[in-house]
Amino acid sequence: MKYTKATLILILSILIMGVTNVNVFGFFFGFGGTEKWKEEVQLNNGRIIVIERETLNERGGDEWAFNRSGTKPKERRLRFTPLDGTGKTIEWQSTRKSPGTWPEKPLILDFEAGEPVVFASVYISEGCEIYLKYVYRNHVWINEALPEKFEKRTTNLLIRDGRKMPEFVDLEAKRKANAEIGYRRSLKQVGPTRQVCG
Repeated sequence: MKYTKATLILILSILIMGVTNVNVFGFFFGFGGTEKWKEEVQLNNGRIIVIERETLNERGGDEWAFNRSGTKPKERRLRFTPLDGTGKTIEWQSTRKSPGTWPEKPLILDFEAGEPVVFASVYISEGCEIYLKYVYRNHVWINEALPEKFEKRTTNLLIRDGRKMPEFVDLEAKRKANAEIGYRRSLKQVGPTRQVCG
């Protein structure tokens, strides 16, 4: 089989883009891809830190396909340096998935009594989701049970994590993005109830 020079150049270009940018490759062929970005996060005490975020995508999603690219989130990760001055990086990654196999979504990163905490949301059935709380204690993330009712907190992480993420998201850009009308209130805040339906 003979290929024209133009066809070979096109194939080579696509392969190079696929190697250097998994997201482009995934866009053309309908699978995978990873989005990484840095994000300013304002903690409850007013301190601002910069964290790294990552969303690993996989093929699938049907009519709810992630940005209509034929992919959906497979796993979400946060990386940050604790406030103890050690400089050691801590990583949180989603462990729970909804019945539709979508991973939990981190909504809040903060510190309580010096320990890192992450609040996340995951669907448990169609139209119903629950909030989860993770505490980093003794170098392990522990799922700490939330009461049925607790004090409401505003989301401090960027809600969006789709394709074509910016390299850096500052507080002002996040405030504007999270205020968009399309996001459910249950993503813009955590609580005041552990389960939200409707």
